[in-house]
Amino acid sequence: MSRIFITGSTDGLGLAAARTLISEGHEVVLHARSRERAAAVSETSAAALGLVIGDLASTEANRSIAEQVNAIGRMDAVIH
Repeated sequence: MSRIFITGSTDGLGLAAARTLISEGHEVVLHARSRERAAAVSETSAAALGLVIGDLASTEANRSIAEQVNAIGRMDAVIH
C-alpha cells in the first residue's frame, strides 16, 4: 500500500479522503492547521501513520510542515 500525505485533512474532502484511504490499508499522514483542529480528528489520527501541524499560509510554518513530514519518511503521494 501507499504512504500518502493529505493537507487540510481535518474536515471536508481531505478528511473523507483520509478516512477512505486508511480503511483501504494505506498509510496516511494527516495535516491540521492548528492543535485545536487536530484535536477534532483524534479518532482518525489514531488510525493514521502521523499527524503534522502548521498553517500552510505561513512560509515559516511550511518549513516546519516539511520537516515534520520528512521526519516520518518518504511519501508516495501528496493530496493537496
